[in-house]
Amino acid sequence: MFIPASDAVTQPLHLVTPPATAVPGEPAETPVAASVPRSGAHSAIAKLGDWVLNILAVFGVLCIALTILAFVGNYTIILFKTGSMDPTIPQGSVAVVHEIPATEVKVGDVITVDREPGLKPITHRVIAVEQLGGGEALISMQGDANPNPDPEPYRESTVRKVVWHIPGLAKQVVWLSNPYVLGGITLGAALLVLWAFWPRAETARRRH
Repeated sequence: MFIPASDAVTQPLHLVTPPATAVPGEPAETPVAASVPRSGAHSAIAKLGDWVLNILAVFGVLCIALTILAFVGNYTIILFKTGSMDPTIPQGSVAVVHEIPATEVKVGDVITVDREPGLKPITHRVIAVEQLGGGEALISMQGDANPNPDPEPYRESTVRKVVWHIPGLAKQVVWLSNPYVLGGITLGAALLVLWAFWPRAETARRRH
């Protein structure tokens, strides 16, 4: 009886592949073990480690750049512990200052000058400048929040001009400058780098 091909019942044939036979003089093939995918938790930890390492790298480059800038360009950082420059520069701000000759100071500049021994430097706005010759200037200053000018003008040859400032960052800078905090951050970064580059057992198994 003839059955059309479209109506015939089909059944897949399971082909059995014979085992490979070793040929004399040739090495037998070694089965390749499939790589075991990492678990989700391990992958998340690895990503977090990479993210932290990237942040540390950027922070390190920034620190190096600021150090070079400080030595080459005479830039330093000052902290505002009082509110004498409110509201222009609030108390607790961090400012970057640039050392310049006193002959370049202009009325309206916010500058830092050193005072006599035992007194801390002061940062106020310039309200008057008198050139004295020989690279010196007599500078009168007043804080924006102060009702009166400073008691006496300052005779200076160099001053530090405020370039820019960040409000509310003084506490964080003081905290980071603590030697115990710096030591902890350094130790944590070293342990993180050691963990990131430590050979994994899984990698060692794949190599074997």
